[in-house]
Amino acid sequence: MTAYSVQQIKFEFLSYLKEFGSAKGWQIGVCDDPQAVLFDSLAVDCSADIWLWKPALNASAAGKVVEYFQQRFGIAEAACNRASEAANCVFLYRKGDWREA
Repeated sequence: MTAYSVQQIKFEFLSYLKEFGSAKGWQIGVCDDPQAVLFDSLAVDCSADIWLWKPALNASAAGKVVEYFQQRFGIAEAACNRASEAANCVFLYRKGDWREA
């Protein structure tokens, strides 16, 4: 699996924020298994909701991405368990009808 730099992930996530309107309603987090967290734990609808995840180079890089979006845009941290200290997959999602936000 290809890992991405902090800047690459920020660029991709910023593109989503721009494409889908605003930072309102988004949540961000870090985990080991983003598919399980997004679709099982957080009940994100893979076809109706907006979501994206990218593996960072390491856990520290993933933390920097989360910190940036929390500080810069006020995006809330997702309520999920970070499976390990080495977790490096950063995910971003927004549930519901994004066209109304």
